[in-house]
Amino acid sequence: MDTKLTWRERLGLSFHIAMCGLCRRYVRDMKKLRSLLRRKRQTGGVLLPESVTLSKQSKARIKQVLAKSMEHEGDDRV
Repeated sequence: MDTKLTWRERLGLSFHIAMCGLCRRYVRDMKKLRSLLRRKRQTGGVLLPESVTLSKQSKARIKQVLAKSMEHEGDDRV
């Protein structure tokens, strides 16, 4: 998050997460991912072997999406 939530915002978010199954699943998955990454970092482990790479097409698609996202982000600052 960019800013700290107020207590009302935290309460509203907690209520939403309690009611929304998709958000509960997302929070659970993010906690698992953070835990996995933290453990790997602490042990110096590798998440993926070097043989796992993205195709040229996948890299190009990611670059396009990031570039488009940066363009739209700039629109918000005007």
